[in-house]
Amino acid sequence: MIKINLLSEAKPTKKKRGVSALGGAGRLNLFLILGGLVLGLLVVGVQWWVESSRLKEQEEKNRLAQQEVTRLEAVLKEVADFEDKKAKLQKKVDLINSLKASQRGPVRLMDEVSSALPDLLWLERMELKGNQIAIDGKALNPPAVANFFTNLKLVQAFQEPKLTVLSAATAGAANLYNFKLSFVFADLDRTQFETAKGKPGGVDGSAPVAPAAGN
Repeated sequence: MIKINLLSEAKPTKKKRGVSALGGAGRLNLFLILGGLVLGLLVVGVQWWVESSRLKEQEEKNRLAQQEVTRLEAVLKEVADFEDKKAKLQKKVDLINSLKASQRGPVRLMDEVSSALPDLLWLERMELKGNQIAIDGKALNPPAVANFFTNLKLVQAFQEPKLTVLSAATAGAANLYNFKLSFVFADLDRTQFETAKGKPGGVDGSAPVAPAAGN
C-alpha cells in the first residue's frame, strides 16, 4: 500500500541575493548613495575645471604683464641713453658757448678801443687784468690824448676811465707825449655792447683829428 505524506516538512526559504534582497527601501537608499557620489564627483570636476581655467587665465595675464615690463624696460633704457647723450651734448654746447664768450670779450674790447683811437695817437701796450684795462701809448700832442680819453668815456661798457700819466718825451726832432690810462671793462661777457650815439667825428663814429701843436 502506497502512503502519501501530505504534511511535507517545511523547508527554509533562501534569501535573495543582490538588490532584490534589500527590498524597495534598500534600493532607494543605494540609488541615493550612488547619486550623491556622482553629484560629488561632478561638483569636484566642475571646481577643478573652474580653478584650472582661472589658473590658465592668470598665467596668461602674468605672461602679458612680463612682456609689458620687458617692453617698458627697453623704453626706459632708450630714454636713459637719450638723456645721457643729451647731457653730454649740452656740456659740449656749454663749453663751446663758454669758449666763444671768453673769446668774444677781448675781441670786442679791441674793437671798441680801436674805434676810439683818434689820429696822431697810437698804442704801445694794453693789459687786461680781470675787468681792469691798462693802456700805454704815445701821441703827438696832448689834445689827441684828450680826444682818446673822451671817446673811451662814450663807450657804455667802459667805466671809470682815468688818465694816470701824461708826460713829454723827445724822440729825434719830433715832440712826443707818453700817456697811461686805465678803465674798467664792466661788461666783459656781454655779446653786444651799445656805444653812446653821436660820437664826434661823423656817423661812422671815428674820432676827430686833434690839431697839431702850435696851429
